[in-house]
Amino acid sequence: MLIAAVMHMVGGSIRQAFGVLIVPLEEANAWNPAMVTMAYALASITGALLAPMSGYCTDRYGARKVIMVGIAAFVIGALMTGIIGEVWHLWISYGLFLGAASACFNVPIITTASYWFRTHLGYGVGFLQASHGLGPAIMAIIVSVMISGSSWKVAFWSIGILGGIMMLVLMAFFRNRPADINIRPFGAPQTEEVAVVRDRVMERMRITAFRNSMQSTTTFWKLVSIHFLGCVSHAIVIIYIVPIAVLAGMDNVAASGVLSTLALVSVSTRFLTPVISDYIGARGTMAAFFIWQGLPVLMLLWAQDPWQFYLFAVIFGIGYGGEGSAFPVINRQYFGRGPMGSSFGWQAFGAGAGMAVGACALFWCFNSYTAIILVSTLASVGGAAIIMSMEPTGRILIPNWEDSIPKIPAAADD
Repeated sequence: MLIAAVMHMVGGSIRQAFGVLIVPLEEANAWNPAMVTMAYALASITGALLAPMSGYCTDRYGARKVIMVGIAAFVIGALMTGIIGEVWHLWISYGLFLGAASACFNVPIITTASYWFRTHLGYGVGFLQASHGLGPAIMAIIVSVMISGSSWKVAFWSIGILGGIMMLVLMAFFRNRPADINIRPFGAPQTEEVAVVRDRVMERMRITAFRNSMQSTTTFWKLVSIHFLGCVSHAIVIIYIVPIAVLAGMDNVAASGVLSTLALVSVSTRFLTPVISDYIGARGTMAAFFIWQGLPVLMLLWAQDPWQFYLFAVIFGIGYGGEGSAFPVINRQYFGRGPMGSSFGWQAFGAGAGMAVGACALFWCFNSYTAIILVSTLASVGGAAIIMSMEPTGRILIPNWEDSIPKIPAAADD
């Protein structure tokens, strides 16, 4: 779990810290913010489109192989970003390669967590989600300082080379499932036999049966939609908070500190929300944090002084951390245990599409920061409403999904 947490932190940090890049790129190249944020939108679209495939490959071939592809895409994307000269270069390096890397990290890592915990999944997921929030908190300041004090090339080549080496070393110790090292999942009874490797044909049928059962429920597609709305809401903030603060008179490093602060504060609720959801149910917990994410964004309508932006970062960070961190837990509560990769992939598609819409919101809203602030709030409140329209999490919705697995006829005796 520690290995997965570090992978989650390193692999996703530079993409989530994108907001600190907008002003330097705008000033150095005379690119407008809409052109720059198109790179983030493309990364989100790429990640969204590849997420279902990433989930399928995780179920079929194992998380380790998918993550290795992500490491290669991460290194290539970071190195290419260090030598961009035209805005379309950024669209390719950041938008395509780092977008592909995110799809190869997010879905396999969360899927793997669900296999390693029979009970207390909230603690495992919380640990992973906390690491995912800590990465951008650190990276936002590091990138901003490196760009200001050194050069764009040094910043991104350092990230690509050092991050790639770190992740490759960790992958030497990464395992897909507890059975790979002959142990049981955490919380499994000692009387339970260690899982055996199934026949490939049977495993494919189990994957298909579980996926079809999940996706036949309205609740599954509501989860995709709330992932979309939640990501629209916070994408607007994490992408545009630095330009908004700079417009109010802060310098770029100080404004980057606002982004770093909200990411750092989010670490606490990224950990606590899955734990709380495990005990009292994820539906009401998630709805509360969706509201907490959405309403504080209205503070940006009147924020002018640095202390007001930092106060916003603290309040918003609490809701931001809790908004999406309980998705693996609510999936377990609704659908039980099964090969989750393909279904997590579709929910990650909703998240990536939401991030893309949030990234493009300034362009669609006629360059009005006031308009996108209102869009952010409405998206979170709408997500909370959909959550509360779903069934209580007290019972599994597809308890008999294994009954739909086709029976393989026994071989005839000679």
